[in-house]
This record gives sequence, C-alpha cells and structure tokens, in this order.
Amino acid sequence: MQSADGLLTTLHYADNLTTPRNNAFRLAYAKAYSTKADVYAVQGYDSAQLLGLGLRAVGGDIGQRTTALTGRWPRRRSTARAARSRSRPRTTSVQDFYLRKVENGENKSIGLAAKALADPGRGCTMG
Repeated sequence: MQSADGLLTTLHYADNLTTPRNNAFRLAYAKAYSTKADVYAVQGYDSAQLLGLGLRAVGGDIGQRTTALTGRWPRRRSTARAARSRSRPRTTSVQDFYLRKVENGENKSIGLAAKALADPGRGCTMG
C-alpha cells in the first residue's frame, strides 16, 4: 500500500531479514501460495516448528500434551526470524525487535529497536 510508505513501526520480524531460514521460508511460501509471506505466515511457521519439536520430544504421544508444550524445547533454536531463546522460568521468547520502515509495501528493517527482549510472561501458566 503506497499510502503507508514511510511509516515507522517496531516488531519481532521484518520482510527483509536475510537469515538462511527466512530466505528459504519466504521462497517456499511464495512458490506455494503465489504471494509474499507476511508476519502472520512466519509466526505460524515458527509455531508449527515449535509444536513439532514438542511432539518429537514425547514420541508423538499427544496424551503428553503438557510435557510436549513445556520444558522439552531447546533453550536456543533457529527460526525464520532469527536465533531465539526462551526465558526462564517461563517459556516466553527472548527475541530481537526491529525498527521497520514501510517501503513499496514491505516492512523493511532499518535498525534494531531492542536486542534480546524478554517478555516477562505475566499471567503465563506454562513453565
């Protein structure tokens, strides 16, 4: 959307991140859906990868749901967004946030707004 050009925002993802995993994800997404991936697509991809790790940790036994969703994930992992870790004792993500600028309909990173920002997980019952 041209009217948004120049708009500044912050978020944990930017369209122009050049990590190998993000490049591969965006290419595969564009081939599969004939459109560019947005932040919702990448969050869905990252979430599915995380759920897959949890299910593998319990041998696919969905009956061990709580175990699969807590504590069995690697402390650090690579995602389409970048290397991320999770906070202790909660399982919230510790991740970079980017200063983004809209240019020709894309949210491009123009700098780092916060490095390794941890969500305090207030109200989170996982952990």
